[in-house]
Amino acid sequence: MSSALRLALRQFLAENLPSQWRDTRSVAPDYHSLALVRREWGRRLFSGGWAAPVLSQAAGGLGLTGDDLVTYFEEMAAAGAPEVLNSNAIGILAPVLAAYGTADQRRRIIPAMLAHDVLWCQGFSEPDAGSDLAGLRTRATPAEGGWRVSGQKVWTSNALHADYCYLLARTDPAASAHAGLSLIMLDMHQPGVEVRPLQNMAGTDEFCEVFLDAATVRSQDLIGAPGDGWRLASFALEQERASMLGQRALRMTRELADAYQLLGPDGAARVERELGRVHAAVRASEAAARRTLTLIASQRSPGVLAQVTKLQWSRTHQLLLDVIADGAGPEFFADGTSGGWAHTMLLSRAETIYGGTSEIQRNLIARSLGLPRSRR
Repeated sequence: MSSALRLALRQFLAENLPSQWRDTRSVAPDYHSLALVRREWGRRLFSGGWAAPVLSQAAGGLGLTGDDLVTYFEEMAAAGAPEVLNSNAIGILAPVLAAYGTADQRRRIIPAMLAHDVLWCQGFSEPDAGSDLAGLRTRATPAEGGWRVSGQKVWTSNALHADYCYLLARTDPAASAHAGLSLIMLDMHQPGVEVRPLQNMAGTDEFCEVFLDAATVRSQDLIGAPGDGWRLASFALEQERASMLGQRALRMTRELADAYQLLGPDGAARVERELGRVHAAVRASEAAARRTLTLIASQRSPGVLAQVTKLQWSRTHQLLLDVIADGAGPEFFADGTSGGWAHTMLLSRAETIYGGTSEIQRNLIARSLGLPRSRR
């Protein structure tokens, strides 16, 4: 089916993806303008039936398997398509709801998410619980009809635009660190929710702090059972590392080709050895991503390969952008002609942190091999 799928998707992209929306990396973007583009692109994908490649058809997705899923992401990358604004919900929360949510939750939440009628953010990280997610302090206490949630989340992407947040909260403070967590969905438009943007070094305020002061969550917006949050979050993060970061690894292959064109013969010659090493690393990252996506499409857990893919992609992407900077020379980044390349390089510094730090990924890989974890 891959050939027919490829042709159909190419036709859809040619008819629905404007040239100015392609390769948003090639210009230094205004975050809020780009958010509007990403939302409208999500709506167009939904209208055309292309919004959710991994989700089953019963859940509103394409249900792609095997090579078809890789073909989907290859064509998106080749076209320079932007990520949709709800990517972290479609790629992370939707599979959780499909696997563990109630029929009512799937009916209420997934279609509006795919259509981008309702926007989402993720509330996992906290000031003292980023890599140590089990140490989070946000509390959800029982209340009439549901829960009252108080605490603080940080590095919450797109919280400024979000209507809802899926978050982890501690519902049983007496239980062990992992056993007392629950996964809940919180309405962002209510008293007790304050969003404060955090400007990063690239000059955008995509990341935010979210302060919760007795915000309400209805009982029907708890996913799974109370105390089941760690298991659901682990499943969710596996989806993120395999599906979302897998497609970014495939997109990096296009960036490598663009880098050769950007640098030209002289610039490439200045960093010939480094560029050769990065070229090999990009191909290795692509191979890991393809294998991971194939496993996800077959509804098989990628296991430790998800950590390998994330680790390989994040470090390789940083190295690629470093080589571009070295090959282009300081004037290239000082005179503003680099556009989005310099912006992308600054944003990439966080790629070895979000989605699980590289140190955490190495520890997980070591554990799977029966090796001791780092003492640090």
